[in-house]
Order: sequence, then C-alpha cells, then structure tokens
Amino acid sequence: MPPPTCCRTLLARGPSAEVARCSCGHIHLSLGPMTIRLDADTLHATWHTIGDALRALSGMAEKEAAPVTPSSEWKQ
Repeated sequence: MPPPTCCRTLLARGPSAEVARCSCGHIHLSLGPMTIRLDADTLHATWHTIGDALRALSGMAEKEAAPVTPSSEWKQ
C-alpha cells in the first residue's frame, strides 16, 4: 500500500516567497528554489526574528542617512 500523499493549501504568495500549509500539519516556506518545512510555532518565531532584523536594518539606514554636522562642543 503506498504511503498517503499530502495536500498543500496556499496561504500566501509574493514575488520572492510562498507559504503553504500541508495536510500533515507542516508549513512550507518557499524562497526561490528552496523550501523549508516548519511547524507553526517555528514559523511564528522566524517571523519575529525577521521583523527584528528589518527593524535593525531600518535603524541602520536612518543613521547612515542622517547628516553628520561637526561641532566643537563637547558632548557627554
């Protein structure tokens, strides 16, 4: 008897990523040609980590874009 086949339901699709839920409960995160199989808790944790990284990058971009004005005043 062949093993049961899983069925995926597409949850979201963007220009560079796709997320699907499998009937066996796994979440499939596809980034280009690579697919990562996760459980829902790991997907949530990954989402938070990526959010932290995006916030850090935004903060870095703001610092890099801010003009630096030389000052002779001493600052503590």
